[in-house]
Amino acid sequence: MTDPTAVHPVEERASANSVRPARVVAGDSGGVSVPTRAVPTRRSRGRLATWALGVAMIALSLSWFGAWALPVTALAILLAVIALLARRAQPELAWWGLGLGIGAVACCLCWIAWGAQAAAELAVR
Repeated sequence: MTDPTAVHPVEERASANSVRPARVVAGDSGGVSVPTRAVPTRRSRGRLATWALGVAMIALSLSWFGAWALPVTALAILLAVIALLARRAQPELAWWGLGLGIGAVACCLCWIAWGAQAAAELAVR
């Protein structure tokens, strides 16, 4: 009942009019041409490490101007650690993000120490 030669003209006509390839499904329906959808096989490299590096660069730049950039540095370090634990992301970028985030924390701590010292000098006067 399902003669494959009867399906060939349908396949040729479907491939000429359609961009998507057709596959033949034989069964109780006799032979039907069903278009298939191409599934991308590209593996996601993860963008979290890129975001961690970008936020860390911004945090380091902001930390030169004041200690108020500390929340941004905490976000950069958090993103970098999550990217390292995810194992889908690029580890080089995540490590750079972590290092720049730690550097930004050091700059913020310098501002905090300077502010504490200035406050102590004002309290003495």
